[in-house]
Amino acid sequence: MSHLQVRRIPFTFEGVDFIWNPSNPGFSILMNVISFMVIGLEKYMCLAMRDAEPLIKNPAILEEARLFRAQESVHSQAHRKHVNALVARYPGLAPALDKAIAHYDELYASRDLRYHLAYAGGLEASFTPFFKMILDNRDTLFGGGDARVASLFVWHFCEEIEHRSSALAIYNEVVGDSWYRVRNVKSFYSHGGACAAMLMSEFRIQVMEIPESYYREPAFATVPRMQKLRSGLGIVNSQLPWHNPMHQPLPNYYDEWSRRYESGENMSNFYGSSAQAAT
Repeated sequence: MSHLQVRRIPFTFEGVDFIWNPSNPGFSILMNVISFMVIGLEKYMCLAMRDAEPLIKNPAILEEARLFRAQESVHSQAHRKHVNALVARYPGLAPALDKAIAHYDELYASRDLRYHLAYAGGLEASFTPFFKMILDNRDTLFGGGDARVASLFVWHFCEEIEHRSSALAIYNEVVGDSWYRVRNVKSFYSHGGACAAMLMSEFRIQVMEIPESYYREPAFATVPRMQKLRSGLGIVNSQLPWHNPMHQPLPNYYDEWSRRYESGENMSNFYGSSAQAAT
């Protein structure tokens, strides 16, 4: 029985600022990039899981695939609300979203299912060390920001921690060739990096009041150097053929977030600056 939960949280973002955390503009921009990317990326991974399901023989893995797909679909829907609010303020950003979705649609049309499952498995494996670093430093990264946007990302990253093993388990069940995944790591990261670079370029053109200096600010300047190094090493290790995400160090905050959700707290605007939260 899978432990994954599909949580539908009623996020709203009307009037949200592009720089939603004035104390950390670089991090604000990076998270905006992720919001735009997620819509295309999650669609891409959901297509891969859908097409993989008929090939899965293990009932437990099949249930995991279905719940993983459901979680990712909900993530995409929530980030689309965030992106729609940004597009409402900056209509020129609409083509950026179209390009991000097309970036992943074109990849899905051009490669086979083995590649797509390897992409999903490799990328998802890297999220645990990366998001652990972010959640462990949430006070400086999210704390001064709009609670609606901060809460969106904290929720998403906690659920990425929750399903950290799903995509890799599905890849191992359907494909099972760890070295194929390792051989294609550079391809996965190049593809994602190209999408992020495109979005940064679109942001510079369409959100003209944002100072250029904001784009040069390091997103993780407030994160201790050793934690950044540890996260980087964890990302490298996550791509090794024998990697098992279940054995990775996890952020303690995941348990706190889960308890607060289970207690019935409104998780749509619970973290960040209350002065900027939706009322």
